Amino acid sequence: MGSLQSVLEEQLATMPRIIATELVRDKLKAAGHAENKKLVEQIVDRLLGAGSDEEDGDDGDVLEFETDEEIALEFTDADFARAEEFVDKISETIPELIHGTAEVAAVRMLRQYERDWAAWREATDIQMEQFRFNLQVRWGKGFDALRMLIELSRDIGTDFHRRASRSPSRRRAHLNKALSHLHVRAIQIASEIMVLMENGYADGAMARWRTLHEVACVAMVLGDGGEALAERYLVHEIIEAKKGLGQYQQCHPKLGYAPFSKRAAARIERDYADAISRYGKDFGGDYGWVAAHLGNSRPNFSNIEDAAGRAMMRSHYKMASHNVHASTKGIAYRLGSLDRHYAVIAGASNVGFVEPGQNLASSLMHITMLLLPTSWTLDKIAQLMALSKLHDRIPRALAQSERAIAKDEKAIREAAVARRANRSREKPRSRLPRRDRFGAAATT
Repeated sequence: MGSLQSVLEEQLATMPRIIATELVRDKLKAAGHAENKKLVEQIVDRLLGAGSDEEDGDDGDVLEFETDEEIALEFTDADFARAEEFVDKISETIPELIHGTAEVAAVRMLRQYERDWAAWREATDIQMEQFRFNLQVRWGKGFDALRMLIELSRDIGTDFHRRASRSPSRRRAHLNKALSHLHVRAIQIASEIMVLMENGYADGAMARWRTLHEVACVAMVLGDGGEALAERYLVHEIIEAKKGLGQYQQCHPKLGYAPFSKRAAARIERDYADAISRYGKDFGGDYGWVAAHLGNSRPNFSNIEDAAGRAMMRSHYKMASHNVHASTKGIAYRLGSLDRHYAVIAGASNVGFVEPGQNLASSLMHITMLLLPTSWTLDKIAQLMALSKLHDRIPRALAQSERAIAKDEKAIREAAVARRANRSREKPRSRLPRRDRFGAAATT
């Protein structure tokens, strides 16, 4: 069965013949001629040009047919107007016809998907379970080290939060709050990266690392700037709320959403004005909280990277950005392929985890180290050393896995090339006549 579109086009192609047939039938009936299906078809063929050729001579306006009757049909402007009326009526019904047909087809298609879904889902789950198992076999050493790093960092973060919440001192209240919340977010992002990697999505993992890198850099700058800078950072939320309010008020009518309440909007406007009055107009920028600290009225994230001492990661950050935005590089370069360039990957793959994995380890270690106390104990020294050992182990383990896969892939491709070369060198074998059981040559 052809597609719905082809069926529709076939039906529309018959419309001129249907209209012409109706006109010819009416003309024959009006002229007193009996119904003759073959004659009607001959006349319609001539009218539509299907039966004309150069042998008809110059009498192009004379239609001759094999019939015992003398037939003369004249088509007037009124007939052509009637034909146009038919066309208009048909054209008016086409949109409704298309919509109705598409609606019925959509319901049937959805029912088919629903009937097949359980079996499809089961097969896909089995396939992905096997894929994840194979991925763990290949990458397990590096993945396990990353998981341990995340859990160790989580333990350090939990201990930091416990100590900060129990401390009666308010000397570092804003800084502790900012670092604690940023670290919690870093742990969550790191866990998201692991989910993506363990399911075969290297490019998605790299995109999420981009956010982790931003979180780590901001935390490192706050750690250097201290309590006053942390307070600015937390207050800067009102600047972002003000911008969000303006964007929402512009978009909500087209989205069909309710407008922001006047009371809530007024509160945001008031708090925004207070923040600008307190910290100056530069505070209203995207990174206005760090403007005074950096001595830059319009700082950007690159300035924060520099201040955090992480500018060496800028090329990796740019690479990760390709997986966030719709740039050409985002489709031209894929981590999830050994070929990398213009590889078409619509799902999971088993390569590309070196960059997101080692970057995850580095960013998470840097933000976690900010939570370790300045007064060292033997326990904290042990935690730091364990953190460092895991961090150093991860890049080597991931690189070994990637090299092993690349080596195996190379061997597979070389074997395939060799097989094709051998087939091309083989001479075609002469085929002997097949013989029956009595030794006679078969003729079939």
